[in-house]
Amino acid sequence: MRNKGSRHAWWASFLFAGLLLAQSPEKPAAPAANLNQLMQGLFFPHSNVVFSTQRVNPTEVKRAPEPSAASDPLAGIFGGWDAVENSALLLIDGSDLLMTPGRVCSNGKEVPIKNADWVRYVDQLRAAGKVAYEAAKTKNIDKMFEASDVLNVACGNCHNRYRRANRCQ
Repeated sequence: MRNKGSRHAWWASFLFAGLLLAQSPEKPAAPAANLNQLMQGLFFPHSNVVFSTQRVNPTEVKRAPEPSAASDPLAGIFGGWDAVENSALLLIDGSDLLMTPGRVCSNGKEVPIKNADWVRYVDQLRAAGKVAYEAAKTKNIDKMFEASDVLNVACGNCHNRYRRANRCQ
């Protein structure tokens, strides 16, 4: 009798495990932001923090009257060179968001994450962010000019192909 009970328990466990394995994994949620929103909310403002070093030394940016509520990263509580470093890091890590499956462009077409040139442009952006981060750590304006040029070229390459008249095509 004991064997029969053990056998039933074994089969029940086996069937339960099979049911668990047969369950399809949850489909990941679609990205909340479309590509244009991602550009406006993340890449445009943080690229501009990097680009701003061409006209103003981050150490000379005055803190906002209420730094913790500042909308300008350079004048905020983590302002100055910290803001430049942080913005460069966001460009690096944010590049992964450009490769998120299911993201669409403002015209409703899927972001072309399988296109070889798209992948190359995303890699260029990531690399430009790394150049900007290394330059920002030196607090050297000349290096920031060079980093800004690398970032400008990376952005321009992708925009010339995907932003103009043929969005995401």
